[in-house]
Amino acid sequence: MKKWWLIILLVVGLSAPATVEAATVDQQFEQQQTDEQESNVPTTASTIGNGVKVVLSLVVVVGGFIVLMRWLSSKTQGVKATQHMKHLGGVPLGKDRSVQLVKLGDQVYVLGVGDSIQLIDRLDADTMEEEQTESLSLRTSNSNAFLDTFKKQLAQLEEVRKKS
Repeated sequence: MKKWWLIILLVVGLSAPATVEAATVDQQFEQQQTDEQESNVPTTASTIGNGVKVVLSLVVVVGGFIVLMRWLSSKTQGVKATQHMKHLGGVPLGKDRSVQLVKLGDQVYVLGVGDSIQLIDRLDADTMEEEQTESLSLRTSNSNAFLDTFKKQLAQLEEVRKKS
């Protein structure tokens, strides 16, 4: 259906006659001068006709752009759906510093991002999902659920580092 609208708009836009009645440039120039002398004020019909042509041209250009953008987005959605890496979120810690969560396969990586990128911790996706369900239940009962979850993560990191 979308293709038919584009074809109809193209046919209408290209159907305007583009004929030259004079055989040479000199004859065309003379004809234009006589036409200007006969009528210096443009007629409303020619003004309306020019307005219609401008509007139709604009519709064709914008419609073509929209069709092109939708086509390109449909082509790139397949690429995005097959990627195995997913960004889960991040927390800014200061200027040019943050902690990011990235899921790669069945592992969730906690990355420290600053001047360089450092691996802070590696979690199983199952563990992460369990913590998310816990945080959802905490969020309904406590307005500081994110801080509680973050403190739990920090405590777990400290325990892991103490063991190492």
